[in-house]
Amino acid sequence: MSPLFQPFPMQSGRRAQVWRHQPAFQRPRHFHDEPEINVVVSGSGTLGIGDRTLRVSAGDLFVFQPGQDHVLVDASADFDLFVLALSEELAERAVGLRTLASGRQATLPEPELRTTASELAHVATVRDGTVAEARLAGLFARAVGWASGSHVLSRRALESARTEPALPGAALARRLSTAPSLLSRSFHEELGVPLVEYRARVKLMRFVEHVDRGHSLIRAAFEADFGSYAQCHRVFRRAVGCSPRDYFAGERRRIDAEMARSVRAQ
Repeated sequence: MSPLFQPFPMQSGRRAQVWRHQPAFQRPRHFHDEPEINVVVSGSGTLGIGDRTLRVSAGDLFVFQPGQDHVLVDASADFDLFVLALSEELAERAVGLRTLASGRQATLPEPELRTTASELAHVATVRDGTVAEARLAGLFARAVGWASGSHVLSRRALESARTEPALPGAALARRLSTAPSLLSRSFHEELGVPLVEYRARVKLMRFVEHVDRGHSLIRAAFEADFGSYAQCHRVFRRAVGCSPRDYFAGERRRIDAEMARSVRAQ
């Protein structure tokens, strides 16, 4: 099954959110526009990240880029995980696109893991949204700093895909003075997603933003840099499971309600 587009389940009015997940509920493979960090507190499991599969254990920290699909494949009975995400706007302000694009994964030493888990558990109980956002933005920036280290080619390609998704890979390779095949291979190895597929996901997420601003479906498709509405329709149906018209006419509310129920089950 293709990865599904499922926006991160933020509480109403929030731009940052942390959930503590013991896998009573398992989401399908998905991606979203919000950058996300996972911190494994205890136990072990398997994460699918793009087309890569990784065994994880206590102390492992992962940064998921906007549009990078991921899924929890399996987990031990004592598996404990914190999931933290920021809105795109808050992440840009707190971290910056270049720094975020360099984040990948890290392993926290035991003292740092205990401190981080304690902070995340505390922030999860904070009712004041402004205070929670500030605390989570700070924790997010710190975690991305720990996880830096991606290849310069994949980082530059990720930055470009986020800001100019219509730019062909060959043109980007010329800009970076490298071969298109080397650029594509570096990006795919780092994110587990082909560059051409990643750009399609960015366009899809931009399409949703433009419709939310009040644009028509056709205008939103062109504003998001799709070559045609037909192309947008194909990408959207593959990633969401329904047509754009059905999604904005009511399916979105059903999907969001299911997401909310899944969060409450955790």
